Amino acid sequence: MSESEEQQTDTEATKKIETPQTRRPTARKGAQTKFLAGSLIIVGAIGYLIYTGIQASGSYYKTVSEVTALGSRASNMSLRLEGKVVPGTIERDTSNLKLNFHITDKSKKTIPVFYEGIVPDMFQDNIDVVVEGKLADNGKFVATKLLTSCPSRYDAAKEMKKQSI
Repeated sequence: MSESEEQQTDTEATKKIETPQTRRPTARKGAQTKFLAGSLIIVGAIGYLIYTGIQASGSYYKTVSEVTALGSRASNMSLRLEGKVVPGTIERDTSNLKLNFHITDKSKKTIPVFYEGIVPDMFQDNIDVVVEGKLADNGKFVATKLLTSCPSRYDAAKEMKKQSI
């Protein structure tokens, strides 16, 4: 055998011999790739959940003018709506716990509201309320929750001062 033939057989023999060390990097690369892909999927899913959660509760409530500006796009959308009860619009059916009223904001636009349930004690004309529910196709807001805001001490003090004058 010539010297070049010996070198050729030595390199072929070296290529054919697979040691555990030469096989592991490919197995590790596959495991690392799977781990990386799985991690990216999990991080992506968590990111998506955070994003949709922020979108859903980005603002605590919408005003009457914001909802009326949305028009038909607001139909059947879950909303929190803030406004002031329009005086003279409250219609109560105490036997069935049903309540109809209108709310307004600074724009003087109004939205009719229907609520079925226990009415807060503070509910009355001209009080600020937050209603949660959906805007029906007919433009009436169907509330599942009705929250009233309590007057602050400052408001109560102003009222007392007015009454004493």
